[in-house]
Amino acid sequence: MRIIIAGGGTGGHLFPALALAEEIKAMDASTEIIFVGTRRGLEAKLVPARGYRLEFLDVLGLKKKTKMEKARAFVKAISATFEALKMVRRLRPDGVMGSGGYSSGPAVLAAGLLGIKTAILEQNALPGLTNRLLGKIAGRIYIAFEEAGRFFPPARTVLSGNPVRKDILGIKDDIVGKKTKFSLLVFGGSQGATAINAAFLDTAEYLTDIWDGLRVIHQTGRDGFEKTGEAYKRKGINVELHDFIDDMALAYAGCDLVICRAGATSIAEITALGIPAILIPYPFSADGHQEINAASLVKKGAAIMIRQDELTGNVLGGVIRRLFTNPVELRNMREGMKKIGKPNASKAIALDYIGFLAKKRK
Repeated sequence: MRIIIAGGGTGGHLFPALALAEEIKAMDASTEIIFVGTRRGLEAKLVPARGYRLEFLDVLGLKKKTKMEKARAFVKAISATFEALKMVRRLRPDGVMGSGGYSSGPAVLAAGLLGIKTAILEQNALPGLTNRLLGKIAGRIYIAFEEAGRFFPPARTVLSGNPVRKDILGIKDDIVGKKTKFSLLVFGGSQGATAINAAFLDTAEYLTDIWDGLRVIHQTGRDGFEKTGEAYKRKGINVELHDFIDDMALAYAGCDLVICRAGATSIAEITALGIPAILIPYPFSADGHQEINAASLVKKGAAIMIRQDELTGNVLGGVIRRLFTNPVELRNMREGMKKIGKPNASKAIALDYIGFLAKKRK
C-alpha cells in the first residue's frame, strides 16, 4: 500500500503527520509513505531526516498578503494543482491525506479529482480556509476539537484527537515521585516567543519568596536565548535555559505546569500527558484560532488563559503562585486535561483510514 501525506510548513501541521506516519509504519512496515510539501517549510529538513521520501510543490499562502501577492499566490495554487495531478498520477497512491499547510490543498484536490480516497487532519478548534474547502470532498475528516465538527459533514467526520509522537507519549511517570520541586516548563513554540520571554522574566520578580521551591525549564527560541540568559544573570536567578529543546519528552517528564502558546501540537501533547497549562495564545494566528483552542480547554477546566494584551509579570506571577499554593485546583486541571486528551489518536486515525482504504479494493 502507498499513502501520500501532504502538508507542513509549521510544526503544527508537520508533527502530527509524522506521528501518524510512524503509527502506520508500525502497523504495516510494507506501507510506503510519501510526503508532499514545500521547500520553505520544516518538512524540507525533518522529513528526509526521518527516512521518508519527500516530493515538492511550489505553492504560496493567501492570507495576510497584498492584492498583488494574493493574485500571484492564486496563480501558484492553480499551477500547483496541475503539478499535483501529474504527481499523483505518477505515484499512484492508494490514498492521499492532507495535514494542513500550503501543499495540502493542491494534493488532496488532485487526488479527489482522480478518484483516489482522501482524508484531512484538522488540528484546531477553528478550521482554516483550506480545510473548510477540502472538507467538502474529503472522504474522512479527523478533528481534534469538538468545536471543529460544525464545519464538516457529520457522516465523514471523526473526533479522533491530534496525533502525538511516541517519544512524547512514552515519558515515565516514576520521575514524579522523585521530585523535590514544583516543575515549570515555559516555551513559546519551536521559535520561542518574545512576549512570553519578557513576561516571564518580569514574573520572576514576583516569585522571589517561592523561587527556591521551583524548577524552571525555559525554552527561549534561538533569537531570544542570549538576551534572556543575560537578564537572568543580572537578576541572579537560576533556570534551566535552552534556545531549543530537542528532547521534549524529557522536558515534559515530571512537569507540574506548562506556560505556552495554544498551538495545536502543544495542546495535543499536554492534553495527552495530562499537564495543566497557562495558555497565552498567539494574537496573530490565522482567524484567531489559538484563542479559540485555549478557550476550549478553559471551558473544560483544564487550563487558564492569559491574552497577550493582558500579559504582565504581575498577572502571570499571580496565577503561578495560586497554582503553586493550591494543589487541589492543580489536580482538577490535570484531571480536566486527561479527560480531553486522546493519547491513542495516531492509532485510531491509522486504523480508521487503513480500513477506509481497504473498502476501495473490495
